Amino acid sequence: MATMINRKRALEKILIVDDTPMNIDLLEAILSPEGYTVDSAESGEEALEKVVKDTPELILLDVMMPKMNGYEVCRRIRENKALPYIPIIYITASEIEQKNIIEGLDAGGDDYIRKPFDAAELRARIIASLRVKGLYEELARTKAELSRYVSLSTLRMVEGMITGQEKTGNRSAEVTVLFSDIRGFSQISTDLDPEEVFHMLNLNLEKQIRVVEAYHGIIDKLSGDEVMAVFEGPEMSENALRCALEIVQELSESESRGELQLPYVGVGINTGPVYLGSLGTKSFRDYTVIGNTVNIAARLCGLADKFQVLVTETTLKSIRHGEFQFQPIGEKMLKGLSKPMEIFQVIS
Repeated sequence: MATMINRKRALEKILIVDDTPMNIDLLEAILSPEGYTVDSAESGEEALEKVVKDTPELILLDVMMPKMNGYEVCRRIRENKALPYIPIIYITASEIEQKNIIEGLDAGGDDYIRKPFDAAELRARIIASLRVKGLYEELARTKAELSRYVSLSTLRMVEGMITGQEKTGNRSAEVTVLFSDIRGFSQISTDLDPEEVFHMLNLNLEKQIRVVEAYHGIIDKLSGDEVMAVFEGPEMSENALRCALEIVQELSESESRGELQLPYVGVGINTGPVYLGSLGTKSFRDYTVIGNTVNIAARLCGLADKFQVLVTETTLKSIRHGEFQFQPIGEKMLKGLSKPMEIFQVIS
């Protein structure tokens, strides 16, 4: 059992930062037999370099050092957003007063140990701090995995509500909505093995999602062979059109190279007001976009032919750049509307 613990701790590097070599030797003499990998720095500047070059699992940081004290070192580490969470334990030879504790915690430190320290207490505080780090890392992994299964908008809404930046996450907005789906998917998949269909569909969606994200779109839903994406911002319509044309080009080229068996997408794009909010119950909620703008985009997608991109007049009017060409295809009666709507085809 002790061997297994030592092997685990050998992967846990502790950086000792102290301008007195004797203190470093003392700490190393306590930690090395416990199985920890120990590194050291004799100044704040050296510590910052080592933290970036070979990030430790934990830092034991002397407070009183020349040029740059421990609080400043801690503050600079916390300001570097590229670094993961590293527990920082201050080691100080002076009396720990409330003002010192407040200053150290404000700088981003996690704990204090006063010299001369008790070896058993030091080991216990290190173990406790590394346990907290493990929880941070587990939370980060959970968040990363969750982001693969829920829409980015849902994730942002939940984060906003947890941090108090948003009360409900519900709001009205002007957006551009893009729908795409595979022409004849039901017919194509009827005679195929479900596993084979799943694999082919995954390849298709993977290519589309990559393009949507490249043009700053947010995937709102994946429903079978259908993709729904939402674009916001000053160039939302332009980004949606660029996205649609690149999806068509990407899938068309993939078909010609024999990479895809389900390449034939049709795309519908519409711009207008929507309401963004969370739907559902306490046990299950989804952050989504609703409104007639969404319905029209979905109807256009259903109307589009293979590799065809259809847009509404509201989308055309919102475009500020002349990089696109359009061809009117006449007025069409879309389901749910009381009168026909002028529809345009994007010429690639």
